[in-house]
Amino acid sequence: MDFVARQSLKDIEEYSVEHVAADIIVNANENNFPMPEKVAAKIEKITKDFPFNRYPPIKAENLCKTIAEGLELDIENIKIGNGSSELLQTACYVFGGFGKKIAIPYPSFSMYGVYVQMSDSTAVQYPLSDDGFLDADKLIAFCRKERPDLLIICNPNNPTGNYNELPVVEKIIGAVQCPVIVDEAYMEFADGKDVPPLDMRPLSKVWLIAGSTLSLVGSYSNLMCFRTFSKAYGLAGLRCGYAAGAAQLIKLLGKALLPYNVNAYSLMAAKVVYENKALYKTMVKTIRKERDKMAGFLRKLGFRVWPSATNFLMFCAHGFLREKLAAAYGKKYGEHLPDAVASGKMLYRYFLENGILTRDYTTHPYLTGCLRVTVGRPEENKIILEKLAALNTEVRS
Repeated sequence: MDFVARQSLKDIEEYSVEHVAADIIVNANENNFPMPEKVAAKIEKITKDFPFNRYPPIKAENLCKTIAEGLELDIENIKIGNGSSELLQTACYVFGGFGKKIAIPYPSFSMYGVYVQMSDSTAVQYPLSDDGFLDADKLIAFCRKERPDLLIICNPNNPTGNYNELPVVEKIIGAVQCPVIVDEAYMEFADGKDVPPLDMRPLSKVWLIAGSTLSLVGSYSNLMCFRTFSKAYGLAGLRCGYAAGAAQLIKLLGKALLPYNVNAYSLMAAKVVYENKALYKTMVKTIRKERDKMAGFLRKLGFRVWPSATNFLMFCAHGFLREKLAAAYGKKYGEHLPDAVASGKMLYRYFLENGILTRDYTTHPYLTGCLRVTVGRPEENKIILEKLAALNTEVRS
């Protein structure tokens, strides 16, 4: 018997990420570093007497209060979700709907289009520059023409990794006539420096908001900044994120969130992490250093690497190296594909055969032949680069 679902679900495929056995998992932009010992000890201590039989705060007020105090905002400016993804989906329901337009970047996080479609809205894609950056003037002109009901900006952008400086993003926020979501899932890795000159927060708190639109909350009535605990803070398995923005927009967002939408244990762990976020500074600094080292090594081998301010790198072979990798793929696997795709497939399968799971973008229309690799622990990164150097030598010989 065939059952009929909503029309908006007809062409949607379930989101999937590779789940295969691997020694080094660098495909999902998780944080491969262990939790700081002091944070782990605190969570373990609370867990012993944790009230698992009780409902969580109905609107996650405990974590909202902690984040609001950290950012020197009111609790009405904060909303918590099961990862920032739940908040993104909810925002599309709240501000979208039949006949409504939602502007999303391309290439960017693939789930934006899914959330738009699920909310019966119309997606209008605005292109990034050839190397993955926002063009403020072009985007403003795009919004004046399309008149979207919601604008989503991904900064730094996933999957290319590009970071757009705060004045660029602020220019857009101030010029458009709709709510703006700035998805900052990877902002902790960007090491931004920009802070509005009138921001009076003490230096001990400025590092939290430097380069981020968190510093603009309260200044714009159309802004919401979405952040997550999944990336820099390593809580991907607990699914917790937050929105900070204009109180009116945050209130509307809250109307579409279910009561008790985030479980009590996730709220507890996220609260402990947020209260001890300074303990993650050294880890984040190490990831940035490793990222830049890996990017330099890849470029020396002959790869094109997108400028990244995240915990991952997007890269592909080009020129002579692309030809050699494509030829090696055809010879080894007996499958003849366009050089760009074949070169990327050769890399992906070579890594997998060596116990390394990366993210395959080889057939992406804009990122053809590309792989995305999360920056792991130094010992993992060393193995990845050694394997890549060995393959590079092999195909060039």
